[in-house]
Amino acid sequence: MKEKVVEFIFQSLMVRTKKHISYLGELMNCELESSLSKSEMASILADYIINRSDEWLRCLPQRELDLLEIMVKMEKGDEFRMFLQPYHTILESLGFLFEERTDDSSIFTIVPEIYDSIREHLPLALSFRAATGYMEFEAVLTGMLNIYGLLELDDVMKMFASVYDFETDPESAAMSLQFLSETFLLKVPLLCLDDVIYKSTIFMRKNIGKMVTEKRKEIKDYCHFTKEEYMSAGVNPLYPFVGRDSKYGRKLISFMKEIGLSKHTSDVLGSLIWLKAQECGDDVMMEVLSLFDGLIDDDARQRELKIIIRDYIENVPKWCYKGFSSNEISKKSEKPSVENTLKMTFGSFVPKVGLNDPCPCGSGLKYMNCHGKYNN
Repeated sequence: MKEKVVEFIFQSLMVRTKKHISYLGELMNCELESSLSKSEMASILADYIINRSDEWLRCLPQRELDLLEIMVKMEKGDEFRMFLQPYHTILESLGFLFEERTDDSSIFTIVPEIYDSIREHLPLALSFRAATGYMEFEAVLTGMLNIYGLLELDDVMKMFASVYDFETDPESAAMSLQFLSETFLLKVPLLCLDDVIYKSTIFMRKNIGKMVTEKRKEIKDYCHFTKEEYMSAGVNPLYPFVGRDSKYGRKLISFMKEIGLSKHTSDVLGSLIWLKAQECGDDVMMEVLSLFDGLIDDDARQRELKIIIRDYIENVPKWCYKGFSSNEISKKSEKPSVENTLKMTFGSFVPKVGLNDPCPCGSGLKYMNCHGKYNN
């Protein structure tokens, strides 16, 4: 029986180009020598897909493994309907899953020929992820991508090295590197801008990449977050809501609960508000408020919502600022006020200072090299 299934997968691979088969092998961590013929590559990959499913299944995003776990409990060929998904699955791009999208639903079907292999190997893949920390690593990685929007691949490695340190926890550090080398999340989608390869969040819009990189050129370093903050930003892969645990996010969640929205509706709205905030446009406030059209009739409530939305938008991490919020960037760009600094030091009396005199702020520098340069 397995031989027939392997043959089916082999024939489905043979309609692709040799380059595409090689790409699929790389994606699934199946080594294919470039010197092999197209049919040899297809034969090796087909055998790997069917007989070593646990090795590539564990590399899928958790959201797709959750979907498979539901579907393998159904009869082969049965359809599974759920609310409309905000992304297209990797499994569909591999040709292992069919998705039919309606206005409000996504309808999934596993390719019958691969159903038995997935059902057999899925438990082992899930237990491997739970035992090795892959679920945590994925939440951290997804959180990084959601917070920063774009990351050079080398920067992903550096950030993971700062979270999982070989000196303090060598086992987790080594396992996190294995995860990064295997996960599909770090292989698709990739974005090339000015000859630099970036990994982008799955929610990155086609027209926003250039804008994000243009705005962040003058920002040298990424804003740093803790492991827990990364995980919070990546723990809900379907509808991420970055900043939900901040005081501004909690106020927004509380408001949505007070006006009677369900948890699912609040998750969806929170995710949309976060995405709108990333555009950094002048009309973002109006666009976000339009998401609540028809949900609030009371004028006082609408005024309250405007304040809550403004505070959230100004303080949420932004892609265009490498994870800094708009408020943080504004504070960074503000130059010290000479008059205010001197008034804070001397009260209402502000002494006259020559350019070569010591600066009254007490820095020990000449006035011309300290607060005087801002005055000039």
